[in-house]
Amino acid sequence: MKNGSITLKKPLAIAALGALLLVPLCSSTVRAEGSDLTVTLSKLDVTHGVGTEPVDQVDLIANFKNTEASESGKCDPSSDSPINGFVLGLQEGACGTTASAATVTVPSLSKIGKNKYKFEGATKEGAVVDAILTVLGKSARGCGQWHLVLDATPVDLASIQTNPVATSITLGDGSFGCLSTTAGAIDR
Repeated sequence: MKNGSITLKKPLAIAALGALLLVPLCSSTVRAEGSDLTVTLSKLDVTHGVGTEPVDQVDLIANFKNTEASESGKCDPSSDSPINGFVLGLQEGACGTTASAATVTVPSLSKIGKNKYKFEGATKEGAVVDAILTVLGKSARGCGQWHLVLDATPVDLASIQTNPVATSITLGDGSFGCLSTTAGAIDR
């Protein structure tokens, strides 16, 4: 009798665990943690244009927090803030993939209001970017938290055809975070 009970409980336990693991995948927000940045992605929309690359567009909404985990939480305001510039990387596949990433380098942003910063213009890669960064404050174990809304075009995203998409943010001091999302909208 006990053997039959264990046999029935094991599939139920596996099904329950599987259901719990699927819950975050069904929401519109995806989280991942890199060595220093914890990123929460609300929107990733890749739109492929027609013509010779670069002709594609990316729309992104994300929150991220700099923990400086690799530096034992030691914060340096001049280099640990995306206000001083950051690089957004996008590539097909999971974080750590060897596929080459399309990058958008956003130089320092200008203050436009209380806790709001903006960059509008061309990047070194030739993309035209509209980025708004809102400072969400500092947490007890971090150097800061930010909300980013970014649109960039033209970007060469031809190598991104399917999910997952690895989305990374790198700050000026090398602080890095990456997430792999299967919730990205890829329009062709």
